[in-house]
Amino acid sequence: MPPGDAALLSAPVTAAALDRAAETMPNASGRLWRVETDPPSYLVGTFHVPVGGIDTPGPLLTHLVGEARGLLVELETDTLDEEFARWSADPANVVRQDGARLTEAMSEDERAHAAAVLSRYGMPLVVAETLRPMMLIGLLSVPPCAIDAVSRPGLDARLQGIARANGVPVTALETVGEQVTALDADPEASMQILRMMLAQSGDDLTTWFTNLALYRTRHIGAMWTYGLALAADVLGEEEAEALSAVFWNRIVAARNRRMVERAAPALAAGGVVIAVGALHLPGEDGLVALLRAAGFAVVPMKEPPPR
Repeated sequence: MPPGDAALLSAPVTAAALDRAAETMPNASGRLWRVETDPPSYLVGTFHVPVGGIDTPGPLLTHLVGEARGLLVELETDTLDEEFARWSADPANVVRQDGARLTEAMSEDERAHAAAVLSRYGMPLVVAETLRPMMLIGLLSVPPCAIDAVSRPGLDARLQGIARANGVPVTALETVGEQVTALDADPEASMQILRMMLAQSGDDLTTWFTNLALYRTRHIGAMWTYGLALAADVLGEEEAEALSAVFWNRIVAARNRRMVERAAPALAAGGVVIAVGALHLPGEDGLVALLRAAGFAVVPMKEPPPR
């Protein structure tokens, strides 16, 4: 039985992350925002994995999506499997082409730890050696105990189901290829992030449960600052800050700018719901700030109590 949210959020590292997010990240709290178009539009921050009781839309989101003129999402679930199969059919998209190997710069202890971590995912080290870093980063972003949940409908998929049941068109803001290759322009940073994730991966699920607690309690910005604090424990503060800046710019900020550009025509017409991963909302280059910079008034909405 995991600790309760209050206990997790009161831990010193989490409490410090909450303070840092409040001080340094604009729009750090909140998962639901109203965009003052005519009629109003809405911005929803999701958690992609259906665990921890956070995959049920509830009556408010059900109503907003069911009455919308359109639902804009990161990836469209109806075509996701087909799109991923088509993308991954090209070996160059999955297998490293540079001849480098995951463990070539690792010590024997690091190599043994990496093999042990990957084995819990059913991934032999000899196979992992050949894969592009982003493939493994995606794998390690969810603990082994939650891997099965990835294949079940999460909040994103449930919102899309509500839209389709009500005749609301669903539009993807990105492609599978764009998501998976977001960090590939900086292979060195990808390898650093992967090694950090392998070093952090163990049997302790505190990190996973803490992120669920932060999402449930609407402390979205702190999900980032909490991860940054954990990275500093592995890499040191200076290296963690530099690596996290690369990760943020490529995985969050660059994609946010693309999402705003693609969503702008639908927002101009009004009455749409944008549902994307919650970490895309906060920060100076989060969706809330970028939409405001594009001329839209965006205001936080009161949500039902955390489930």
